[in-house]
Amino acid sequence: MTPRQLAEARKRLGLTFSEMALMLGYEGKQARSQMHSLENGKRVIRPAQLRLIEAYLAGYRPLDWPRP
Repeated sequence: MTPRQLAEARKRLGLTFSEMALMLGYEGKQARSQMHSLENGKRVIRPAQLRLIEAYLAGYRPLDWPRP
């Protein structure tokens, strides 16, 4: 998945940078910036994160999924 595809996936899921960061396992003050780094290509999307994104796009929602 390219950084652009990740950004498109996040938007399709209706999540903010911070929400998507939490859904990919990032926490704390740096979570939002970590997500931004993934979307601009400064960080590589790990295989486990890719599997999560694919599951989310397929309709899986964990209990802690952000509410609108």
